[in-house]
Amino acid sequence: MNKLSPLLLLLAACAPALAENTTELMMPDGSKDMYAGLAFTTRTAAAEGETRPVILRPLFQVQWSNGIFVSASGVLGMHLSETAGVEYGPLILGSDTRNPGDSRRLRGTHPVRGSADVGGFYNYYLGDEARVTSNLVYDTSARGLRGHFGMQKILPSPAPHHTVTLSAGVSLASDPVMRELYEVRTAAGGVRDYHPSAGVMSVSVGVNWNWALSSKWLINSTVTGARLGNGPAEAPFVDRRNFITWSSGLAYRF
Repeated sequence: MNKLSPLLLLLAACAPALAENTTELMMPDGSKDMYAGLAFTTRTAAAEGETRPVILRPLFQVQWSNGIFVSASGVLGMHLSETAGVEYGPLILGSDTRNPGDSRRLRGTHPVRGSADVGGFYNYYLGDEARVTSNLVYDTSARGLRGHFGMQKILPSPAPHHTVTLSAGVSLASDPVMRELYEVRTAAGGVRDYHPSAGVMSVSVGVNWNWALSSKWLINSTVTGARLGNGPAEAPFVDRRNFITWSSGLAYRF
């Protein structure tokens, strides 16, 4: 369970009221919609033993006129830039817990302490509908760095009331993060010793689709395909290198 989600929802509830003219900066998923609802989603669990249950989760993202934005996916940040075409600021990302005792497959791995990872983001716009995105955060559980670099592009509307955003990116991690997630030790009960080093965690491509059913209600859907880097893919408890995750839900738009 993501320990940061309740904190994010509490911050959202306590934040200032929405201004009438909210800034038109893109949200974390690449769209400009602000909404709250519920969604069915699969979990990406390569680091948790390959179990990918379909679960019900909050569907929530909003940005206030002061630049603060928040998402139920575990993202909290603030836009500080006043320069057109540039976004940057502090960032907090949530991470999931993992207990090796929860699965025989995870024997010999490290426990993961769900915590708030802190860092920053920098995005650069390539026109009005596309941007290069990047973030770098300090993983407070592993005590190492991880980052993500990508691109988002809003496509021409395929039909009235539909918005489609494409994304692609690569996730990187330092030695401590790789070891916490994917290291296996026979001394701790693992099938064999495995010690990954810093490198690519995954590369991914995805599509986000917002369908406005009315001026207030929308369906938000996301499909993402990912391929693990060599370090994660060769871990003894990882069975597959390529996987697809999805999310779809109904939300009320502010």
